[in-house]
Amino acid sequence: MNPKFLDIPKPTPDMIIWSVVGVAILLIVAIVLGIMAKKQWASFEEYLVGKRDIGPWVTGLALTGSYISGWAFCGSTAVVYKVGFSGMWFAGIWTLVGIIPCVWLAATKTREFASKLGAATIPQTIGGRFESKGLQLLIAVSMLFFLFIYSVGQLKAAGAVWYAVTGLPAVWCLLISIVIAWLFLVLGGYMGTQWFIAVKGAFLGLVGALLGVWAIIYVGGFHNISDGLLQQSPRLLKLMDPELPQVGMTQLFSSWIGVLSTPIIFFTMAVGFPHNVSRFLGMKKMSRKEFILLCFIVWITAGIPVMLDCSSNGLVARIIFGENLLQNKQWGADLAAPMLSWAIGGSGLLAAYLTGLIGAALGTLSALVFIMSANVTNDIIKLLKPNVSDKSMLYLGYVLIAFFLFLPFYWTLQRPPELLAVFMGLAAMGLGAIFFFVTAVSYYWKGATKWGAIATVIYGTLATLWGGWAVLARKPALLGMGTMEWILVGGCAVLYFGVSLLTKRPSDQLINRLFPAKK
Repeated sequence: MNPKFLDIPKPTPDMIIWSVVGVAILLIVAIVLGIMAKKQWASFEEYLVGKRDIGPWVTGLALTGSYISGWAFCGSTAVVYKVGFSGMWFAGIWTLVGIIPCVWLAATKTREFASKLGAATIPQTIGGRFESKGLQLLIAVSMLFFLFIYSVGQLKAAGAVWYAVTGLPAVWCLLISIVIAWLFLVLGGYMGTQWFIAVKGAFLGLVGALLGVWAIIYVGGFHNISDGLLQQSPRLLKLMDPELPQVGMTQLFSSWIGVLSTPIIFFTMAVGFPHNVSRFLGMKKMSRKEFILLCFIVWITAGIPVMLDCSSNGLVARIIFGENLLQNKQWGADLAAPMLSWAIGGSGLLAAYLTGLIGAALGTLSALVFIMSANVTNDIIKLLKPNVSDKSMLYLGYVLIAFFLFLPFYWTLQRPPELLAVFMGLAAMGLGAIFFFVTAVSYYWKGATKWGAIATVIYGTLATLWGGWAVLARKPALLGMGTMEWILVGGCAVLYFGVSLLTKRPSDQLINRLFPAKK
């Protein structure tokens, strides 16, 4: 390790005390919100979706909190830290506007369709849209696969930050995280999750923006950033680094095929992510003024902070720590964001960032786990056995939440991904490619059919499985991540539109109900 760079600090008493206080406050807020939310629901359906009366502030901040996840604030910073400027294609540039299309295309339609169909989950909404219980079941199973992969990344982010300030063994860092998530999920249901994600979204958006600006000031501006990176390696300054392999995960930084795929990745995943779109299930019917406010809240709290935090912080962390963070085999480059907050702001800033980042990771993790639990209870069991009591579903949901928290806990402990942003990226690509068409496009195109949707879900899921092997598991990689994105989106588009045009659409009665004629 180069002595001119800072090494990973050993935890000090003040670091631990401040961080424990921050996480304790987070836990108290989670429990209080959970208890308050529990008073708002009286049935299993209300546990899943609330009373559909949530306004623009909570909805907007919850969407921000869902989108600003462990990937955005921990994993993406790690990408820039590791590869330099070229990593910003994947880590921050497109997030400046990437989440707004989700509000434009999916917010009002998701709320309308779910309300008209009496649906409490995304699979139930889409199943009702196409009058197909089989499609509802298929979507539920597919989502379980994708959301599990995504949850691994969120848990690693939370564990990495907790390790940064306590130095505890990995098992305890991860265990603390899942206990917090389980508590407010069981207590609060959809409402509690929505409120908690909203609170942490607002907090982390503020902390992320401040840290991003302060990091640039701390090193003396962009000129000093460029000089510092140049002293380490000229490759760190390249906006596209052709010296990196043209296949595997690094294609996103090394070729035009990979670079041009990144806006497609961010656009489709922002619109298609089930945990994003689910934020609208409990939304109230909004006026034009409220909808404009919703858009502004999301843009100001999600777009700008993510851009600043992911991009500038990764570069500044590289200047301060060099490659020293890569020496840690468990957490590696994913320590860049929390370690930077310590280096430039001391224990107080580290505690604030720790609290926000754990909240971000756990908020998104809770949204994922809640969806997975609802997929099993509402979209599989209750679909097949509709007479099961609400009480039984609630208790089963509590057990499933624990189970779906244990799975990523075990995976992250035994096989932590090297770069969680890239590991999660493949799941994001699959989710986006499938659900951009199956949800967003289905809200607008009357000609869509259940067979087009079924073909899209099956192809997208199988193609992502194959892509995981071809891009990440096979040594050497068979193709690049950017190429895989074009294969996923192109294949899903051809099947969705092609099969729909060749098969019969739902009944005219349903179409007229969901797509009323404009006056």
